[in-house]
Amino acid sequence: MVELFGTSCSISAKEFNVTASGTMAHSWIQSFDSEYEAFKAYAEIYPNGCTFLIDTYNTLESGLPNAIKVFNEVLVPKGIRPVAVRLDSGDLAYLSKEVRKRLDESGFSDCKICVTNSLDERLISSLFEQNAKIDLFGVGENLITAKSDPVFGGVYKLVAIEKNNTIIPKIKISENVVKVTNPSFKKLYRFYSKETNTAIADLVTLHDEEILEGEYTIFDPENTWRRKILKNYYVKELQTKIFDNGNLIYKSPSLKEIAEYSKHDLDSFWDEIKRIDNPHKYFVDLSQNLWNLKQELLNK
Repeated sequence: MVELFGTSCSISAKEFNVTASGTMAHSWIQSFDSEYEAFKAYAEIYPNGCTFLIDTYNTLESGLPNAIKVFNEVLVPKGIRPVAVRLDSGDLAYLSKEVRKRLDESGFSDCKICVTNSLDERLISSLFEQNAKIDLFGVGENLITAKSDPVFGGVYKLVAIEKNNTIIPKIKISENVVKVTNPSFKKLYRFYSKETNTAIADLVTLHDEEILEGEYTIFDPENTWRRKILKNYYVKELQTKIFDNGNLIYKSPSLKEIAEYSKHDLDSFWDEIKRIDNPHKYFVDLSQNLWNLKQELLNK
């Protein structure tokens, strides 16, 4: 499956150097006297980027036949192949299979099928399970909005102060265990398996701790009897300094570089962790030194 990143927002394309892409709106088609005329006009204006929205009236009885007619009348004589057809409503799995069959029968097996319509990860997974014949997913509203949890929870808590060049750790205590903070300035490391290059676990340490290769024991900070001895691993420090004494010392990557980095990073996690339903838990543990400090402050 080919992954494409783009935006239908012109200002976003300009400001963030993201590929501008899109097809047509239902209103474009409705503004013409017929669907055929709308497709024909579009093909004449954008012959090298022809993606027709075929569900304005009737996908199989009107939209697809008109699209194929325009492909043959406008594009083929110019030696141009259509890019795709788009489905934006209806039973996407069933329609995609029928559209794929009829496109292939008409000589357009290279024409892609794109689907939109409030897609999210669960619907996309379901379409894959149904063997839908879909090449491209246009995901918009459910990618840029948080319908399930529109409030992002975040709080500020003091973890340390510096006095006479000495870091003094601080902790907040609560009857709600999850609100008990981890004290002091910290570093964050990630362990990777040398055999598979997959992430094993993350480790939060005190700011002056160095994790070296060799042998290291990680443990669950709540159920401390749950321990694992790591041997054949390499470690990566995850934090990068952005400001130093108020000065910016970091070069911000482009949006494409961020996307590529994120994809590469996600590839290092097991599929069992990334699956939508009942994923395996990925562990973020505390170093022994940090855990000891936390217990010491709690006991005080």
